[in-house]
Amino acid sequence: MNLKYINKELALKYLDYDINLYKNILDGFKEQYKNLDFLKLEDSSFFKEIHQLKSLSKNIGAANLYALAEKMNSNKTREEEDKLQEVLNNVLDEIKKVSITELPLYKYTTNESESKEELFEQILNGAVKNRPKKVEEPLAKLKQFENLTSREKEFVQKIDKEIKVYNFGNIVNILS
Repeated sequence: MNLKYINKELALKYLDYDINLYKNILDGFKEQYKNLDFLKLEDSSFFKEIHQLKSLSKNIGAANLYALAEKMNSNKTREEEDKLQEVLNNVLDEIKKVSITELPLYKYTTNESESKEELFEQILNGAVKNRPKKVEEPLAKLKQFENLTSREKEFVQKIDKEIKVYNFGNIVNILS
């Protein structure tokens, strides 16, 4: 299916063809922006959100949204905020149409020599360095463990939620 606002292939190139990470980013993007109205934000909040939108829109392959957010962020102007909100709404509508099944699924291989502790350490190191893939891969491996304690399961759920919106600081706090 050809999409007008989202280029899946470009996004996957940025994400080293990690389908699971892409799906998580799409879900996080949708969750973060579904109720956000840029037209109602104060300037300080507006430009903070624009800066974050710029990065996330590039990661989902929304090139037009990225370019608009980049321009507004660089020029510190709200001149095209109506257009930005319209494009954002179009991207959010199109996310519902993105078919992950059209692409080959990325499979994680379980390396049983890695302990739960090592995987949590890898997640922490990835979060400290703001590297989504370095968090997502060990997290996916941890999810495959059947012998996680209830506390470890809770950590995994919290980390999973935070990585979807690239909140590395919270991941570091969870694991510290």
